[in-house]
Amino acid sequence: MIKHRILVPNDGSRFCREIYPQIAKFIPPEGTELILLRVGHQPEGLVGTPPRPAAISVSVPMYNTSRDAEYAAHPIYASQEYDSAEAEIKRTLIEDAHVLEEAGYQVKVVVRFGDRGDEIIKYVEHNPVDMVAMTTHWRTGIQKLIFGSVAQRVAGHVSVPVMMIRPEHSYN
Repeated sequence: MIKHRILVPNDGSRFCREIYPQIAKFIPPEGTELILLRVGHQPEGLVGTPPRPAAISVSVPMYNTSRDAEYAAHPIYASQEYDSAEAEIKRTLIEDAHVLEEAGYQVKVVVRFGDRGDEIIKYVEHNPVDMVAMTTHWRTGIQKLIFGSVAQRVAGHVSVPVMMIRPEHSYN
């Protein structure tokens, strides 16, 4: 029986994995489901631009480039790219899921596409989550202005507690 659901954003870096020992230290595995959430870039299809007539009196289609002709003949649709990207992301999270399952946690892997902060916030708004656990660089000043802080943005926009850990090593 699941008593607690903890959302754990995971960008695939060693840095983000530094949250796992902290989760193990403070949150018992019994009755806890960890939701590993990876947000990827929005997939786009590869479809050639529509052909244009070669001349007014000729109905033979003409393409601007050979690449457009190739993609018109063999398009790769955004849905195909989406499915491939989702499968690849899930594959990369399997090892993390196994490690956490061996520690006694129930683990669910979730993939979203778009802006990391927005997608984390949306997930919390639309799914039963008791807490978010994530690492942060805890940037300040000009670095925060340039790079932003997903963790701080999430903490300011969700209605559940957020465990933020700043690991000793940044792995940059």
